Amino acid sequence: MAQEAPQASSDAVGGNDIVVTAQRREQSLQDTPIAVSAFNSAMLEDRAVNSVIALASNTPGLYLSQGTASPSTLQIAMRGALEQSGGSVTSESPVAIYIDDVYQSRLSAADYDLADIERVEVLRGPQGTLYGRNSMTGAMKLVTRQPNGDNWANFDISYARFDEVKAKASVGAALTGNLALAASGFYDNRDKGWQYNVFTREDVTKFRRYGGQVALGLTNVDRVEAVVTARYAKSTSDGQHFLPINDTPPYNPALGFYQTRTPLPAIGNNEQYSFSGRFGYDLTDTITVRSITAYQHLDEHWALDFAGGYVAPGSNADPIPGFYRDSLGKQNQFTQELQVLANSADDRLHVIAGFFYFREHARQDTNDIFTGFPLPPSSIETKSRSYAGYGQADYEIIPGLTASAGIRYTHDIKSFFGTTPDSAGTIYVLNYGIKANVWTPKFNLQWKWSDTGMVYATAARGYRAAGFNSLNSGEPAGFGRPYAPEFAWSYEIGAKVDLLDRALQLNLAAYHESLTDLQTLALGNVAGSYLTQNAAKAKVQGIELETTLRPVQGISFFGNLTYTYDKYQELDPGSQAAQAGAEHLPLISRWQYQVGGTADLPIGDSTVTLAADYSYRTSYNSLVSLSQASENPAIGRANASVTYKLPGDHIQFYAQASNLFNSKDWFASAEFVPGLFGYKIPLEPRVWRVGFRYKM
Repeated sequence: MAQEAPQASSDAVGGNDIVVTAQRREQSLQDTPIAVSAFNSAMLEDRAVNSVIALASNTPGLYLSQGTASPSTLQIAMRGALEQSGGSVTSESPVAIYIDDVYQSRLSAADYDLADIERVEVLRGPQGTLYGRNSMTGAMKLVTRQPNGDNWANFDISYARFDEVKAKASVGAALTGNLALAASGFYDNRDKGWQYNVFTREDVTKFRRYGGQVALGLTNVDRVEAVVTARYAKSTSDGQHFLPINDTPPYNPALGFYQTRTPLPAIGNNEQYSFSGRFGYDLTDTITVRSITAYQHLDEHWALDFAGGYVAPGSNADPIPGFYRDSLGKQNQFTQELQVLANSADDRLHVIAGFFYFREHARQDTNDIFTGFPLPPSSIETKSRSYAGYGQADYEIIPGLTASAGIRYTHDIKSFFGTTPDSAGTIYVLNYGIKANVWTPKFNLQWKWSDTGMVYATAARGYRAAGFNSLNSGEPAGFGRPYAPEFAWSYEIGAKVDLLDRALQLNLAAYHESLTDLQTLALGNVAGSYLTQNAAKAKVQGIELETTLRPVQGISFFGNLTYTYDKYQELDPGSQAAQAGAEHLPLISRWQYQVGGTADLPIGDSTVTLAADYSYRTSYNSLVSLSQASENPAIGRANASVTYKLPGDHIQFYAQASNLFNSKDWFASAEFVPGLFGYKIPLEPRVWRVGFRYKM
């Protein structure tokens, strides 16, 4: 078991299936009794998925976008739970993100470049009985290619619109009979921007990103698994640029669609490094122990003008900073996970038991300018510790019928130390602390009636830790004030069916979630201030369908469809949602779908691969108030690619286009200071790319 774990393959199994490790052991995707979307490296290439954000259009019910802090920051939402303040060191995602089973706590640098990804798995629903932390409504797993003794060398270089040059490489080698190497690196540089600052008269949205990882692993050592990995990534950019909007309905952009006017520079820089070790040992043929240890460090610097430059209505004066924030942050984390995995000799019983420890120390210092006037600085220092024990057992009662039960206990301890001014400039020193003890169970029943079909039912409780308000500097009464944990009871039924001799896959999930103490981001009481409120009890329910059709060899069609219904059931009368009369949650589209396909066309001994997809989501609101200024219209975007593969597929030439029809869309809108100014954040225009790949 230990030898097989790091070699989890993304090859097809039983026809069109993919091997996944969603339940911490290798299983066919079609045999896994949870809602999970899986993508192997070929699928990611065909769909031009080069970053984490691009996974959203490929996954039912998942919302991902750039956060307001910097281009590397994520906003995330799944099944009603959301996080909109990823640029703050106090934020925590309800959807846990993992790279090679190592938990990633910060959303401020989470839009990773997918340089050498073997597989991506997106799990929907609470996952606490199997995963480290805060997987309240789901988890995302990025699995990189591991050292397994194989020799390979891959190289990809491309040139794209806006003078962008991108290169990535991956190599693997057997260094000795028992030691193997896997190394990868990437470099991505864009010298021209697709937005324009009319005041400074320069293009913006330029960036440079580079990094890589090196992994060394033991091979051909009986019963032993051992891999150590070092990873580094750095991103520098001219930051996030907001479109200023008119302060009256219909809140249209005040300038051209891709234009801003702030006089101060935007910044979006971060640097991250990590070290991890995964060690396993087979005590017997049926029992394995495993340890996953990791340390990570992050430095970040972001700055932006949330007004996009402020000019008083009717004035011809030069723009001034509306609300400009300059933030310096530093974070480090240590995680330790211990697991025992066991199965019975007849393979009817599977058990996992584990212990998870998380420690984080973070600091953030901010300097603000409001309508041209500097404000006194604020600072935050937080410390977090989390201890958790979990276990899950799956038992096949009779052939085809499997029952599962799991439980998790979490003990969280957090502290906050901060300084912030009031409106008169007096500095306040604030200290807060939080403790929590939480039990989260999970129950599952699966009926596999044949090799081509199964149904399942799940009930599970999800949990996201409490936290501290930090986006309201200048408001001492709220700065650092704790908000309570958030919980979800999730009930799901699903089916996974293979039809037409396994040429057609249909995966369907229907769920109902009851959310309590819902954490929502609301406008604060002073300019530029936001508060996280435990606003509500809410229900979110929906249907998610994923389908794949391979009618003949070399041709594949895929599609996903999501319907989501959400409604507040009980609102805190003092919450902004209640005061605004809101009935629904932010960041939820009623409908979301994607359709696409690939075709391999032989030309002599060579092959041409054509790929295209179209994704669509209906309108949604960025703010909990659901105000008109926070409305985002429906977004529909198409992508296409053509790849010419020489005999053997080792040498490939390709051309891609994202946002093929050059749709003009924005993904976030807000009244930042009601009655004074607000913003919209646009999505990229059409980007074409031509490139060359070599695979050995």
